[in-house]
Amino acid sequence: MRSKTFALLAILASAVMASPLTAAPAPKGEVKADRTAAENIRKALDTSGKFEFTAVNLGGVMNTLSEEYKINIVVDRTVIQQMGFEPEGMNVELKMKEGKLRQALRAIVGQYNLTFAIIGDSLVITTEEVAVYRQLKQRISVDYDSVPLSKAVKDLATRYGVNVVIDPRTVKTKAAENPVTLQVDDVPFESAIRLLCEMADLKPARMGNVIFVTTEARADKLKDGDSLVPTPGIPTPGLPGVFPGVLGGLGGGLAIPAPAPPVVVPPPVAAKDDPAPAKDEPKKEEPKKP
Repeated sequence: MRSKTFALLAILASAVMASPLTAAPAPKGEVKADRTAAENIRKALDTSGKFEFTAVNLGGVMNTLSEEYKINIVVDRTVIQQMGFEPEGMNVELKMKEGKLRQALRAIVGQYNLTFAIIGDSLVITTEEVAVYRQLKQRISVDYDSVPLSKAVKDLATRYGVNVVIDPRTVKTKAAENPVTLQVDDVPFESAIRLLCEMADLKPARMGNVIFVTTEARADKLKDGDSLVPTPGIPTPGLPGVFPGVLGGLGGGLAIPAPAPPVVVPPPVAAKDDPAPAKDEPKKEEPKKP
């Protein structure tokens, strides 16, 4: 009886291992269509709702939104601390009767000159430069076999939440439809994009937070810098998002005058034509009369 039981369990185990649930490689020329964390975050960002926060700190607001929309929201504490603040000390004011989560987040983080970006399985609140840097430097794995460049690029953009646009003019010339084959593991996103574009005789250029795939000549003309990846600078200490003369942001605040630049007074220079002041000569005593 015991041997029959073991035999039945072995059959069940082998059936499970051979079931269709086992992942299979994508057919040649096709890409996998599994939904990724980035797609789930994008779906949440397009969800409508009501948003009302009064004197709530940034960290508390993000915790509330993370729980309500079931996505992982991370506040880049290191960057904010370099600005001289803590998320718990950054109050947020927002009243939005109806709008998408994307709009609400833009209004919230815009009060402190911050932005948000999908990086890995999280929505990260940070500065523009740091967001682009981390998106392009995130490690990914790629497995394409004779896939048209346009499909490969669209797949990467969807899976990882990076803005990648193909120049429509390359579609007309069929360059964007050139087949590409690439299998790499644990490489930066920007390396994968550059390799794929090189195989199709195209080149990526970064314009802000967008990667624009076009011809090499046009890419060299449009690119923001020599490197596809920006070098994030150290944030200036002080209140993020506040420019000289304004305190507040989207939530309103108190206007204060910008400090006037120091006035430098040059030392007086004597003109060359002016005669030098004469020294006081001692008065001559008149001789006494006899």
